[in-house]
Amino acid sequence: MRLSPRFCDKDWKGINFTTEDGWRQAVAIVEDRIEGRWLRWVDQIVSCQFSGFAVLAIDCIVLESLWGFANGKAVPKRHEREVYREMLSGRRFGWPQVQIDDFRLFVRNGLMHDAETRNRWLVEMTTPRNSIAAQNAAGDYNINRSSFHKAVKGTFEDWLNALRSGDQKLRRNMRGRMDEIIAKHYAP
Repeated sequence: MRLSPRFCDKDWKGINFTTEDGWRQAVAIVEDRIEGRWLRWVDQIVSCQFSGFAVLAIDCIVLESLWGFANGKAVPKRHEREVYREMLSGRRFGWPQVQIDDFRLFVRNGLMHDAETRNRWLVEMTTPRNSIAAQNAAGDYNINRSSFHKAVKGTFEDWLNALRSGDQKLRRNMRGRMDEIIAKHYAP
């Protein structure tokens, strides 16, 4: 089973998790999974004129995947609220809870369920210029998809740095999530 563009389940199962080299390999596999399946492709389209919905939809997948690896489990059904509250309140976003909840309902859920945003949330390429999302004078929310993607990538890099620095809890959770992914395909 291919876990990422460069690695398969045999690579994961062959890791010696008692060594630092083993952990470096595990991080490389998960990094390749997220980079190779999602981030690399968003990087290629983020500057295309009409790619905003695709950029945000894929970035939401990245946030949910990253949350799963950071917490050691898939996002529980109907618990996306907690995921977005955790991910979008961090240092790269710093959003207040009301804005996070609105984003989840009107952007994430709108894109994933209806292929559209809702309730006057508008996707822009470069505006607002000094923030990721802001309400304009007409009452619409503009979300800067380029800045949003940059913040998602920054959140991912922060997580990778914590793993590489030896954060034991994050490492255990990452390992647990990947083991869970593999087990879904190879039920006992």
